[in-house]
Amino acid sequence: MDTSPIVHEFSLSCTPGHAFDVFTARIGEWWNPAYTGSPETYETVTIDPRMRGQITERHTDGSEHDWGEVIAWDPPAKVAFSFTLAQDRTVPSVVRVTFVPSDAGTHVTFEHDGWNELNAQARGTFTAWPQLLARFAQAAG
Repeated sequence: MDTSPIVHEFSLSCTPGHAFDVFTARIGEWWNPAYTGSPETYETVTIDPRMRGQITERHTDGSEHDWGEVIAWDPPAKVAFSFTLAQDRTVPSVVRVTFVPSDAGTHVTFEHDGWNELNAQARGTFTAWPQLLARFAQAAG
């Protein structure tokens, strides 16, 4: 069973602060509704911008789905949160994203980690990160 982190690295031609803000404050804009509990009623995803803040998927029918909790909040350098989307909620994985200044603007390292013998079976379902991160990169301009 593969328990290695899912890692994606790329550059953006914007500041780390802008990239951080787009990733966190505008996740509901760039997230693909196809990767939610109900694409037909998807309204937004929000990240409460603080330690222990909740990540919440909201729908037009009033339903909400908890995706996890912020475990690192260090703007504009890093955000990390537990992640339960499409997984057993009792054994969450972890998403970490760092934003480092570079000559091009910002070097982003995305890491989906926290896999173990209890949740590694779900790891294989997370093949859409490249498409989601491309939507984020486009939103970051």
